[in-house]
Amino acid sequence: MIMTNNFLVSVYLLALTSKAVEAADSWVPLFNGKDLSGWESYLGAASPNDHAYGWNRDPDKVFTVQRVDGEPAIRISGQYLGGIITKAELSNYHLRLQFKWGQKRWSSREEDVRDSGLCYHCIGPYPNAAKWPWPCSFEFNIAEHDVGEFWSIDGTIADAEVKPIGHSAEEEAAFRGWCVRNGEKGPRVQFAKGGQKQTFRDGGFMPGGDYEKTPGEWNSLELYAVGDSAVHVVNGKVALILTGLRRNLNGKEVPLTRGKILLQTESAEVFYRNIEIRELKQIPAALLK
Repeated sequence: MIMTNNFLVSVYLLALTSKAVEAADSWVPLFNGKDLSGWESYLGAASPNDHAYGWNRDPDKVFTVQRVDGEPAIRISGQYLGGIITKAELSNYHLRLQFKWGQKRWSSREEDVRDSGLCYHCIGPYPNAAKWPWPCSFEFNIAEHDVGEFWSIDGTIADAEVKPIGHSAEEEAAFRGWCVRNGEKGPRVQFAKGGQKQTFRDGGFMPGGDYEKTPGEWNSLELYAVGDSAVHVVNGKVALILTGLRRNLNGKEVPLTRGKILLQTESAEVFYRNIEIRELKQIPAALLK
């Protein structure tokens, strides 16, 4: 395999050291099935003054490796907010993984939907628990009934084609009856190819449908991130397409096309497995139709 991207070279070498990659396959594992080599952790404690938590401090074992359904998986307990983040930066790739929900929910979200997330193009500075538990990034949200949803984190900006959709009082009560633009709530919209192009700053919008499997089953997620575009795919269905990936830097909008990958802990137990990546020069045309 010819590796032309410095970030992917780093990941490829990491995989070689764990003897986890086969020469005939261009997929490179980001999880070796044994431990969290290649990842770092960040946890925001319940109290900002509790120094037992933070960068690479996990006294309550929020992040562990277990065997689930006969295979190795990363268990994220959901206690506290934060995540595990790759040590290397990535760009121009196709990422795929599987996830399923556990049973544990924590007090802050016991009555809400289960929630986690895949953040990509993460850049520094690293999070500050007193302000925000995740770095500047784009989020492939993993939340019950809304898997594939988009959220901007800490100043990221993206464009998408969307359409308005109705909502019920129950959805409003569950905080799923609205989307956010420029940090403010607005009418609910979801991804729709050929819909009205809108820009989302400090907020997000719904995926094109509810493609999640029954709780307890494994779901397959794919992220295509090439240049300033990204496609979120859930169980083989295109959830949404983003273009013009960028961020606000000193009052100017600049492209954001590379960075680290983060898996969130966000108040619900979740398991991840079969996390792997490969270099990609362009997003398949079939996904963009």
